[in-house]
Amino acid sequence: MRYEELPAEVIDLCKRSLLDTIVVGRRGAEAQEARVTAQGSLRFLPESAGESTLWGMARKATPAIAARINGTSSHALELDDFGGCGHSGACVVPAVCALADAVGADGRTVLRAVAAGYDVAARVLEGAGGYRPHNDRGWHSTGTCGTFGAAAGAAVVLGLDAERTAWALGIAGSLAGGTWAFLADGATTKRFHPGMSAENGVEAACLAEAGMTGPRQILESTYGGFFSLFSGPEARPEDTVAGLGENFRIAGTGIKIYACCRGLHSPIEALLDVALPRKLRPDDVAAIIVHGAARTVRQFSKRQIDCVLDGQFSLPYSMAVALAHGEATLAQFSPPQADDPVIRALMDRVEVRGDRDLAPYDEPEVEVRLVSGESIFSHVPVSKGNFARPVPPEELARKHQTVGEPAMGAKLDALRKSLGDLERIDDFRQVSALLGA
Repeated sequence: MRYEELPAEVIDLCKRSLLDTIVVGRRGAEAQEARVTAQGSLRFLPESAGESTLWGMARKATPAIAARINGTSSHALELDDFGGCGHSGACVVPAVCALADAVGADGRTVLRAVAAGYDVAARVLEGAGGYRPHNDRGWHSTGTCGTFGAAAGAAVVLGLDAERTAWALGIAGSLAGGTWAFLADGATTKRFHPGMSAENGVEAACLAEAGMTGPRQILESTYGGFFSLFSGPEARPEDTVAGLGENFRIAGTGIKIYACCRGLHSPIEALLDVALPRKLRPDDVAAIIVHGAARTVRQFSKRQIDCVLDGQFSLPYSMAVALAHGEATLAQFSPPQADDPVIRALMDRVEVRGDRDLAPYDEPEVEVRLVSGESIFSHVPVSKGNFARPVPPEELARKHQTVGEPAMGAKLDALRKSLGDLERIDDFRQVSALLGA
């Protein structure tokens, strides 16, 4: 697809996704998970090696290593976008940026690559049966399906023809992986999965460019194909190509305003819808009951908060800090406040129940029981930030200012301007120059 064939609204969404992912990733480069990833990845790489910018660092790296590190940074704060493959931005954008930096791609190529990456990442997950069936099997779709999206974006940047693009996607499928086992102990591999996807996508495209062949039936092969192996009977292969070239999946991307797993956003908003108008204080609340499904309990009922990730996947913790502070931004999660007596007392009053028969994309209902004896029910079927309820531009600008300014200072405004005019930029390295240390 040529740039001229992209609808104007798709181009605008690509710019939004680039800005949101890069701002969050630039700040995320300061996180421990990002620093550890960089330390381990760069241990044997000479200081002078590489052409691709490492966000927040003074040195560069090879495109694949840069994609790995910047992808991990993009997901380190749990503030990157959602939808698509789960977290498409943290997989696709670092892969595209790393290669565009290395080859000096123009802005139109970058926009086209982002559109392609988001599209493929989402479509592969749709063909696998959708988010809930695929992830309920234990796969982390950001790691599995995101690899395909990163490879698609990388193939566009490298200008691969149809045959080599197919090879790149086939190679990507051979590299795809990532499971939800991190939930048990808060392991930081979750942060790494988008970085792994971005790296694998870059490697897949580069190998295909060099002539390595990948299986053209990586998705639909009955023996060893992605759908049969990773999904089984839930797979819907026909969904992968439905409306291809007409309905761009980047339009289904959501933007986060709360610094935690998207599955917590609706309950948090439901609680704040009750608490803020009534100016409720912690002492006013006797209990908070989240009425969800069995999966709600399985994923989000954790009470032992030993790290940032634990809090970002805990309804007891998230509801407690949201009620205590009236918001759930980065400051409420990093560092965790579980040792605060007020937060701990509120956590003890939060109960997560699997007493609702929820469809795959239904949201829990929140019951707030007041000390006065009154019970208030609140339900947010579509949380703010979802593509069906987009974040207002001024609120999104505040997010970027709050998250980006401490890391970027005056460069943040320059980044906004550069990405806003990206189709007129001849060399993406003009943008990358704003992202190092």
